[in-house]
Amino acid sequence: MFSQLNERERVFVFAGLLVILCMGFYLLIQKAFDLRSSLSEQVNETISQSTQLDRVIVDYEYYKGLKTGGQDEDVSQMYSKLDQIMVRYNLKEKVSTQKDSTNTIRKDYNQITIDVSFRSVILNDIIKLIYDIEKNKQINAKVDYLDFRKPFQDKEVYDVNLKISSFKRIGKGGI
Repeated sequence: MFSQLNERERVFVFAGLLVILCMGFYLLIQKAFDLRSSLSEQVNETISQSTQLDRVIVDYEYYKGLKTGGQDEDVSQMYSKLDQIMVRYNLKEKVSTQKDSTNTIRKDYNQITIDVSFRSVILNDIIKLIYDIEKNKQINAKVDYLDFRKPFQDKEVYDVNLKISSFKRIGKGGI
């Protein structure tokens, strides 16, 4: 077949074949890069889904504790655990007031609330305290209220009011 073509026609045929091979190679490389980027996106989505799953599991365990009455913590146990956390972050000596209250919610739950007021504390220590309560679940409770204000403009200390609530099921039968 090539023997019947003159020199100029052979060059055009080879150039055409070369262009077709280059285009095929380019498309193959492009497909590989598309697959690689697609896999990278899937890996990133999977990582974010695993962190979301961890968060859902923590929330599930918390609400499951509410449903079954949790660890049956009473006020003295909550105070004890809260004191341990406050000592860890050098907040115990900065407590100005600390009081508790108990409310009944829909005749099914007792809500135990501890109000704590801190004076002249570093906000980072309060955040660590809240993190230990909310995320590390060192107390079977939630932070319901947080208020802080800066009493001195020159210093990086704050006055903080915090409310921590725990729920306990009344009469555990039935659920």
